[in-house]
Amino acid sequence: MNDHALGVLEFDKVVRMLVDRTSFPPGAERAARIGPRTDVGSIRESLAQTSEMRSLLDEGGGLSLAGAADVREAATRSAREGAALSPAELVAVARTLDAIGAVRKALEARQERCPRLWRVASALEADDTLAGAILKAIDPETLSLRDSASRELARIRRSLETTRVKLDEKLAAILESESSADTIQEAAIHIRNGRLVLPVKRGARARLRGIVHDQSASGATLFVEPLATVSLNNELAELRAAEKAEIERILKALTAQVGARSGALARSVEALGELDFTRACALLSKDLDCSSPDVREARLVRMRSARHPILAALAAASGGSVVPLDLDLGGDAATIVISGPNAGGKTVTLKTVGLLTLMAQSGLHVPAAAGTEIGVFRDVFADIGDEQSIERSLSSFSSHLRTVREILEEAGEDTLVLLDELGAGTDPDEGSSLAIAILEELTRRGAPTIATTHLGSVKTHVHDHAGMANASMTFDPDTLEPTFRFVAGVPGASHGLAIAESSRLPSSVIARARELRDEGAAAIDGLLADLASRERLLNEALDQARLDEERARVTAADYEERLAAVKDERKRIRQEALNEARGILDGAKSVVEETVREIRAREAARETIKAAREKLEERRAHVAKAIEAERKATRVDKGRKPASLTRGMRVRVQSLGRDGDLVTLPDGRGKVRVQVRNAEVEVEASDLREAEPTHEAAKPVASYAPPEDAAPAVELMLLGMTTDEIGDEIDRFLSTALLQGIGAVRIVHGKGTGALRAKTHELLRTHPSVKSFRLGRWGEGDTGVTIVELE
Repeated sequence: MNDHALGVLEFDKVVRMLVDRTSFPPGAERAARIGPRTDVGSIRESLAQTSEMRSLLDEGGGLSLAGAADVREAATRSAREGAALSPAELVAVARTLDAIGAVRKALEARQERCPRLWRVASALEADDTLAGAILKAIDPETLSLRDSASRELARIRRSLETTRVKLDEKLAAILESESSADTIQEAAIHIRNGRLVLPVKRGARARLRGIVHDQSASGATLFVEPLATVSLNNELAELRAAEKAEIERILKALTAQVGARSGALARSVEALGELDFTRACALLSKDLDCSSPDVREARLVRMRSARHPILAALAAASGGSVVPLDLDLGGDAATIVISGPNAGGKTVTLKTVGLLTLMAQSGLHVPAAAGTEIGVFRDVFADIGDEQSIERSLSSFSSHLRTVREILEEAGEDTLVLLDELGAGTDPDEGSSLAIAILEELTRRGAPTIATTHLGSVKTHVHDHAGMANASMTFDPDTLEPTFRFVAGVPGASHGLAIAESSRLPSSVIARARELRDEGAAAIDGLLADLASRERLLNEALDQARLDEERARVTAADYEERLAAVKDERKRIRQEALNEARGILDGAKSVVEETVREIRAREAARETIKAAREKLEERRAHVAKAIEAERKATRVDKGRKPASLTRGMRVRVQSLGRDGDLVTLPDGRGKVRVQVRNAEVEVEASDLREAEPTHEAAKPVASYAPPEDAAPAVELMLLGMTTDEIGDEIDRFLSTALLQGIGAVRIVHGKGTGALRAKTHELLRTHPSVKSFRLGRWGEGDTGVTIVELE
């Protein structure tokens, strides 16, 4: 891949984002080496490996390399004869071995789900024995050797302690005896040349026999080793030398063990680096909301909701968003020419296509939606930006021509070409002709090409030639601001005069510019603006149609489910009715048979028949009495009729058994309206009674009267509604059910995120007509349904 394209497309910034997400030097080295490849199989393997790591991150499992260090150089030195690694290096080796073991164990447990990661991790060679031996000998916090490192070291350190105590005691006794003789400068023990000495006044030197090791800066104090302590100091020095030799022996022994495994250790560190690199790729994928592109052999680019990775990173950091890009290159159109206003996103579109192509060929997920397809190109060529060079005496136009010449030398059907502002920088007529000729040549070669232009004749030529297609970046004519939305198939106007006007250029200048402008060009720009507006409206209509279609699909599925439930319920009720009828018939048959037997036994005596009739009559009267009692229980007739009616008076609606406020006086039909709790009902004036006195304040309620032909309100469907819409629906539904004498109802809110269910329960808790409510049980709709009992 040519370095020029990598530079102008800023691929190095993607590499830096990747390196920043590594946690291990070998992983950072691997990330820094990343680059586009052309082997489709290798690219797909890298993408799949990143996808496996991404799945671990999404599940919260991740992969920790905590404790691992780059010990490759130490491992190499450890293999040399007589080498001794430092305690810090040995501890780093031990901790790295622990990390190797932990990572291998974690991926071994997931090898069926993450076979590619396991293939890398299978190269990891842990050594718990070596790691344990190092940490047993060396304290990882202080990096000093423990007494338990060897028996000899423990013995030497015990002797050192004993000798030191003896020496301290001897020096303390001399200090005590000489202090009274005014020999000692201060009552303290010092160390000089590794030996314990006393501070003696220069004038009293003769009073303390010993070896002078040093003197103070002023010369007033001499540091003297008393002769009485020379042998103990010698013994202490010998023990320290022995301790140092034993420590060196232990370090060499541990280093030799590391050296015996230096090759395996180096390979394991490399494998950890590969896993750390893959983890960085997965982190970048997660942070930028990327997906794995479908890498194809075909030379095409199909991007869905694509975003420039650097802009996506900035948006993620600031909480903003990036306008997504949908673009198809290849197939019928090998060349796309994008037009539209300045700063409208044309160059960003070029860079997005180029950079995502480079990322995909590097085995990286791309910030785009599923369904994105990217072909593998031998090379990507880009001429983007102003590359004027004073040193080379090149103008912008000359610099562009040099780059285009290099592109034409290499471009073919297996290369991607990106050209920004083609034909600009010179006379518009000549620039247009040159741009058209270049586009024709690239199209003839079959080189997938995306170019941007402001030149109207280029747009017209593209429209009339096969293999080429226009596209544009849209512009809002109301706000005079670009929308950064890519539209295929429609060229875009530059809106130069409109933008100039919004930039507050003098109105006289703008007016004169409009006069001078070619009428044909103005008409074309007007047509383009109209097409863009129509395109926007059409897209909005399509989006709404898709939304309506999805809602209809959900509603249809819900009604299918409800219909199936109703059929099941009807079947159950019918079966229960049949069983009940069968029981009644069986009971009646038993009574008849018993009566027949009695009649036959008593030879149909008149008295027996009369008694049977009386018994039947008694049964009938009992049933009639029960029916009447039930009727009275549902409609208690009590109270007096009001002597007169006035609006706002408190009355009792006899048929409902509830009090309310009179809203209207009797009309021509003898009907009135009464506010009962949260509903306004229409009843016969004769159905009113005087209300019992009450001291409760009337509560403000909503008015609602159900249609006379309303179906029984037994179920309310909330699916497809928002939490802001369901309040009035629930209130009307419960009011209707209450007026229809229904005691229990069913509200279907679905399971989903639980938002509708939570809002429904919040409303039911404060509704005055609700006695209780509960979630549906198995067979009733489970947690997608709430059963409500009304007062």
